[in-house]
Amino acid sequence: MHLNSLEPSQILIFLGPTLAVTQASQILPACYLDPVRCGDILACLRLQPRVIAIIDGFFDRSASVWHKEILWALEAGVRVFGASSMGALRAAELEAFGMEGFGAIFAAYRDRQYIGDDEVAILHSNPQSEFQPLTDALVNIRATVQLAVDKNIIDVAIANLIITCAKRQFFTQRHLSQAVADAEVQGGDRQVLDQFWQFVQNGGYVDQKQLDAVGLLKHLAAMVGESGGTAANQQVKFQLNKSIFIEELQARVAIRPLRTAYSWLPLTEKLSQEARFLGRVYIQLRNLAGLIRWCDAVAQQQNLQPLEADLTDVYSSHVNELELDVDASAIPVLVERLSRIQALLKLHSADDTFAKKVEQLYQFVLIIVGKDISSVEQQTINADADIVTALASCERRLYRQVAILWALAEQTNSQSKASLRSSITQKITQHFFQERGVTNEAEFPAWLSSNSFTPGEFSEMMEAIARLEGFVNVPRWWGRGMSNYFSVTECFLPDALRLSGFYSILSKKFQFSEQTQSWETDLKNWCQLNAFPQACNITQVAFWLDFSEPEEFVKELSVR
Repeated sequence: MHLNSLEPSQILIFLGPTLAVTQASQILPACYLDPVRCGDILACLRLQPRVIAIIDGFFDRSASVWHKEILWALEAGVRVFGASSMGALRAAELEAFGMEGFGAIFAAYRDRQYIGDDEVAILHSNPQSEFQPLTDALVNIRATVQLAVDKNIIDVAIANLIITCAKRQFFTQRHLSQAVADAEVQGGDRQVLDQFWQFVQNGGYVDQKQLDAVGLLKHLAAMVGESGGTAANQQVKFQLNKSIFIEELQARVAIRPLRTAYSWLPLTEKLSQEARFLGRVYIQLRNLAGLIRWCDAVAQQQNLQPLEADLTDVYSSHVNELELDVDASAIPVLVERLSRIQALLKLHSADDTFAKKVEQLYQFVLIIVGKDISSVEQQTINADADIVTALASCERRLYRQVAILWALAEQTNSQSKASLRSSITQKITQHFFQERGVTNEAEFPAWLSSNSFTPGEFSEMMEAIARLEGFVNVPRWWGRGMSNYFSVTECFLPDALRLSGFYSILSKKFQFSEQTQSWETDLKNWCQLNAFPQACNITQVAFWLDFSEPEEFVKELSVR
């Protein structure tokens, strides 16, 4: 096979209720993902796909995939196909920019025969039930009625009546059987309608969405093994304008794992997903990832060159401890990144003010995770098991690294405090108390007292946390253009895992098929210590830990 030929592992397909993955895999053994949602295309680009196919996508329970995500993929040289459902919609909208549509439904949207999104929308079951369709898509009803007309089962007038009745149903309650019943109420000939329904039950139902999906999969299967099967060298027909909103989405995606665990994911991605079970520690790992991204962007912005063999004690020992045998290709990039950050650090860390800022923010981090310095230190001193000792050491290192880069971010953006709106701080404060199970204002004074805070000191901390949120997740507050300094294929969470030391610990879960009971018990107990209070809503916790669905979070917890 030619070196540049397309392989199934380089094809990512977003599939859900339109066709079962087991059926699809028999046609094309590619990498299948759940229906696409906002952020998924950007996240998947770090898997280095050459082809992305969108068949199904979410749009009601979560934001649908953005057009600019697809444009970003096209700009990166990935061929993007669409068919059947969400894929057909986006392909019709983006065909002029290079997205490739396939099938009858795509053609109908492209030619403006179909206009409404609800033509393809259906109600379906949850991921645990493999997204089984629970209602009929209007496009399938249209195709079924048209086949009945072609076979002289019904005439055009009855066909139009059935379709009109189907269109009146909301998509979550749309059933062909109900449309037929409604057509009779509207004056349709009962005998003809009974004849039509008998035709449907005897194999006359046309699942056009599935037909288009199968067609696309066969088309992609024919491309496998061909050289030049992708458009990496094809001239892009547009210049992507990266708005503040797509930059913010990219910033959020770049510090988070893929939402769903798939068996075919690389080890780095699996470890990033595993980190979510570290609870409040994971939040700080994510913060560290965002701060690495921010500080490195500032260093590049100032054209600071990497300093070779000139890392301070803060970083030098950690670079030496990186797991070179786990993912050697990523290590030079991380070392270069830390070297640039070190050059930036040298510009701002000379005076005592910076050191005091680090200590203040270190205290804030410990408060955020619900710990004090002595307890974290004591964990290391009194731990009997190696895993507990290692975890406590990584945890302490992580908090210190967050504080250092947080202080550096504050130092390099003096305008952030003035730009912060009170409404943002209020939202952050509400979130802060939700994470701790504080449910009403009456509990606030008691919390302040138990944590030795004055109202003024607490307000100062909340404003600082709000600015941290901006550095990490919301670059439009004061960080336009950050995405220009990184490839869309980069994820910074593995950097945070490596730098703090958690990478090597979590990798044991995947490197060894059998673990001692003590090791697994110690890790589980440690994770429970860092879990959110039981008073927190499970849906909120799943959201904070970057799970796509609360049910997925609960399922993963139950098998641990």
